[in-house]
Amino acid sequence: MQEPKRKKLRFSRVLLAMGAIVITLSGADTLRRSLASQQPLNLTINGNFRSSEAQEVTPTGSSLSLGTTDESTTAFEGVKYLGYSEYELSKNELAEGILAIYTESAPAKEDYSKAMVDLSEEKNEFYTLVDEKVELNEDAAEALNSMMEDYANQTALADFIVYGTTDTYTGEDSYCPKAFSESKAGYCVDLALNAYGSVLSYDGYDTEGWIVENCWKYGFIVRYPQNKKDKTGNEYCPWHLRYVGEIHAAIMEKKQMCLEEYVDFLKQYTFEEPYSLTFNDKGYQIYSVIGNDEKYKTRVPISGNYEITGDNKDAFIITALKNE
Repeated sequence: MQEPKRKKLRFSRVLLAMGAIVITLSGADTLRRSLASQQPLNLTINGNFRSSEAQEVTPTGSSLSLGTTDESTTAFEGVKYLGYSEYELSKNELAEGILAIYTESAPAKEDYSKAMVDLSEEKNEFYTLVDEKVELNEDAAEALNSMMEDYANQTALADFIVYGTTDTYTGEDSYCPKAFSESKAGYCVDLALNAYGSVLSYDGYDTEGWIVENCWKYGFIVRYPQNKKDKTGNEYCPWHLRYVGEIHAAIMEKKQMCLEEYVDFLKQYTFEEPYSLTFNDKGYQIYSVIGNDEKYKTRVPISGNYEITGDNKDAFIITALKNE
């Protein structure tokens, strides 16, 4: 049997193979260096572009100051504030909002009223008005209509009279014996009863007591509740309702707080450590910003799903839909 022929390894082929390996390694290193030297891509949120610089970022938990009001940014030093923008508030706005507390020494003014509607045009058929011209905040008016309709459906009665809102008659023959400064802000409703053509004061009892017991479900509170005079400065006034919004009214009902107690309660919560709750299957956060400066800075969701109110003293309270 013949032995197989052995092929000789030529030196020239070895050199060519080694050269190819060197070229390949050199090209890969060049590509790596090229990629490493490229600048990061621009980022965009809500259409606002901001170029990212090639620098090491340390997540300190604080954001860069924007210097403007309610402007979104992507220049964060961490992810803690992602989805939020800085917001600047003026001390002049402290006296406005659904949770503002008005007193004789710090009264509401007519120019605090916002988004007012004429109830004679907006009301439903389940209650009457004491006058042809009665104004109320738009959200409060919608809630009032809903509450009065449900009251009528539950009791088969439609006997309430809106005796006053921004201005309530309080003469000797008045059925609402006292007027309150806060009414000028446009969130209050004073009630009386229509009894077969006669007007009666509303005391919160009997079948009509349904309003006192259920008004919180519609965003109203009895502004001066029972056993809270030491906090509110006023005796029980079941006929005087104040609109604060459904979320706040629900919390106040659960905790049995008057408005003064509730606002003080919220002041312990900050943006970093907010009061969190679930309402109608949605998550919310409530937090305060307190100070004595002319400007107050806080953060709000870029989405715009938030509401801000002053307390008429030293704090702003933000209620925001929780970012998921």
